Amino acid sequence: MDSLRTRAALAVGLLACACAFAQGSSTSSSPPSGANYELRRGSWLPGGYAGINLGRPSYRLDCGPGGCDQPSLSGNAYVGGMFTPNFGAEIGLLSMGDLERGGGDTRAEGVNFSLVGRAQVAAGVGVFGRVGTTWGRTRIDAAPGAGIATGRASGWGPAYGLGVDWAFSSNWSAVLDWQRHRFDFAGDDNGWVRSTSIGLKYRF
Repeated sequence: MDSLRTRAALAVGLLACACAFAQGSSTSSSPPSGANYELRRGSWLPGGYAGINLGRPSYRLDCGPGGCDQPSLSGNAYVGGMFTPNFGAEIGLLSMGDLERGGGDTRAEGVNFSLVGRAQVAAGVGVFGRVGTTWGRTRIDAAPGAGIATGRASGWGPAYGLGVDWAFSSNWSAVLDWQRHRFDFAGDDNGWVRSTSIGLKYRF
């Protein structure tokens, strides 16, 4: 849990630095519209944005005879750009917290690469979806005799998600996000982890 808090603090710091840099490098004199994603040519990344989400994860793994205690917190920090008002791409760092099972814990974290599609549904409100891949690494610790394979694993897996964002200012949006990622685990090469989260997104 301490390591997740540390990652979250680092992600917040990176987001703050990105926002400060974007504000300092912008040459646009007119404020952007919060209702849509027009490309802002004065930005160092046209249509760019950065965000951070915190949520509740759920590991879809065998819990063993003792059951599972799902993590209470997941974190995701990301940066993206919109090529058009409706299509873009993003890269993000994610940590899915520690699942307690078998007298030990199971951890998953990784880097996600996704294509993003977004549609405006009301003034300042949009829905979006993403599809892509996650390079993840995992670690499983368990007590002897728990019947759970232990060790480390890494690899690529599919990822997708859906969400809603609400622009409450010209630069800031609140985000509700649902994501699902497949990770490689020791003894199980098809382990899905999902997360429902809320967060903030800053448009450059």
